[in-house]
Amino acid sequence: MSKPKIMISRPMKGKTKTEIDKDTNEMANLIFDYYGEATYDIMSSIVEDHTEKSELECFSESIFFMSQADMLAMGHGWENSRGCKLEHEIAKAYNVPIIYLDDIKKELCE
Repeated sequence: MSKPKIMISRPMKGKTKTEIDKDTNEMANLIFDYYGEATYDIMSSIVEDHTEKSELECFSESIFFMSQADMLAMGHGWENSRGCKLEHEIAKAYNVPIIYLDDIKKELCE
């Protein structure tokens, strides 16, 4: 049986692939610290060839990725990103469970 999948929604505009990968690893580790590493798989939501596509094309691909996820994790700064805010609203509309990584980080630090 496969593990449930979590897609991480976080601002990526203006970041290099290296920065995005570093952020993704940090957020995945936070999820694993909270839920246990064996509990979930982290989905990649990186749009390949994003520099050759319009923002709307990239967003449509991210929604496709989300359609494959069992849960959406909102990364730091999501509320300041148009795409993240839209992913959040779509997840709510389609009853995709949402977790907030800033809240998890606070809880783990307490």
